[in-house]
Amino acid sequence: MKYQSIKHKSASPLPQSRVLNLLQQDICLPAAALKQQAIVHNLNWMQSFANRSKVLLAPHGKTSMTPWLFQQQLAAGAWGLTVATAYQAQTAADAGARHIILANQLVGKANMALIAKLLQDGTEVYVCVDHQDQVQALSDFFQPLQLNIAVLIELGVNGGRCGCRTETDVMALAHQINSLPAVQLAGIEFYEGVVKGPEPEQSVRYLVRQAASLMQHFTDLQLLQYPTQLISGAGSVWYDVVAEELSAAALPERVKLVLRPGCYISHDEGIYQQAQKQVLARSALACSLGDDLENALELAVYVQSLPEPGLAVLGFGKRDAAFDAGLPQATALYRHGVLLTDQLQNCETIKVMDQHAFWSYDERVQPQIGDIVLLSTSHPCLTFDKWRTLWVVDENYNLLEEVDTFF
Repeated sequence: MKYQSIKHKSASPLPQSRVLNLLQQDICLPAAALKQQAIVHNLNWMQSFANRSKVLLAPHGKTSMTPWLFQQQLAAGAWGLTVATAYQAQTAADAGARHIILANQLVGKANMALIAKLLQDGTEVYVCVDHQDQVQALSDFFQPLQLNIAVLIELGVNGGRCGCRTETDVMALAHQINSLPAVQLAGIEFYEGVVKGPEPEQSVRYLVRQAASLMQHFTDLQLLQYPTQLISGAGSVWYDVVAEELSAAALPERVKLVLRPGCYISHDEGIYQQAQKQVLARSALACSLGDDLENALELAVYVQSLPEPGLAVLGFGKRDAAFDAGLPQATALYRHGVLLTDQLQNCETIKVMDQHAFWSYDERVQPQIGDIVLLSTSHPCLTFDKWRTLWVVDENYNLLEEVDTFF
C-alpha cells in the first residue's frame, strides 16, 4: 500500500476511501478532537441564553480561531464575532461575519489598512479606543480614505488591562471623537474579567452599571454619531451578570446589548467548568435551559512508556495542550477500540514536558503500551492554538471532518 504524505501532526496516512476512526489507530496521535454533538449542544445552549436574555452574541473568535466553528456560531444565531487583532478580524470576515467587534485598540498603519479593506468590502467593524492620541491617529488614517470608523470607548479598571480609568476620561474622549472627522462614536465597551478583589461579583455589577450610565450620558448629550449603537462586555465567566445588569439598565431600545463569551463553544473540565458552576448558582435562567454546557474538546494520546509501577508516560506535552490553568486529565482509557474504563478519578497527570506527560495511575488501572487515553483540558484557548488542524468526531469517534485553525 502506498502511503499518502501527511499535512499535519494528527493526519492519517491511510486511504480516505473508508470511514476512519480515532480509536482504531487510523490517525497519528496525539490528536485534538471536537465532539460534534457537544459542539451543537453548546451552540444551542448559549444562543438560547442570549435569546431569552434579549441580548446579542458576538462570540470571541480568539478562543478557537477556527473558521468552521465561526460558521457554526453564526449559523446558530450569533449577531457577529469578536476578535483581538486586525488579522483575526480578516479571518472572521472570511468566515462570513458581517459584524465584527475588535475588542482591542487598533494601532499601526498596516493594521488600520486591514480594517479599512474590510470596511470597503462592506463589513461592519467596531474598534476600541482609550486615549486621545489613538483617536487622532485613527482620524488621520481613515479621513483620506473617506471612510468612517466606528469606535467604542473602552472603560477599564485600576490595575486592569486597557481602558479609561475614570468617567471624566471617558467623557473627554467622547467629546474629542465628536470633534474629529472619520471617527464616529458608537458606544462603550468593557471587559469585566479583569476585575479583582474580595467581592468580585459586586465589583463586576458596579462596572456594568457604570458603563450603562456613561452610555446614557452619550445619548443625552447626543454624542453617538454612528448609526448602529451598542454597549458590549462579558467574557465566559460573568456573562450572566452582564446580561442581567445591561437588561436592567433600561437603555434606549436602539442600543444593542452585545455579549462576547468565547469558551462556551468547546467548554472544558477545568477553569470554565468551575466558572459555569458559579453561573448556575447565580442564574435561574441558566438553570432553566436544561443540560449544562459540555466539554467538547478532547486530546487523544497513546500510552508510550511504562517505566515504573504506577507511572505511565503519555505521548503528548506542552506542544499539544494548555498547561497554564491545570494539566490535562484523563477521562477514559481504550484498548483495541474498546473502552476499558472511564473511572480515572484516582489517576493524575502530574507533569508535562515538551512531548511527554507523566501520568500517575491507580493500581486498579493497568495500562499497556499502545492504549489510547482521552484527556480533557483546562483553558481551551491555549489548546486550540497548539493545533493547525482539528478532527471533528461523532459519538463513536468516527472521523467526520478535518477543520483548520488560523492562529
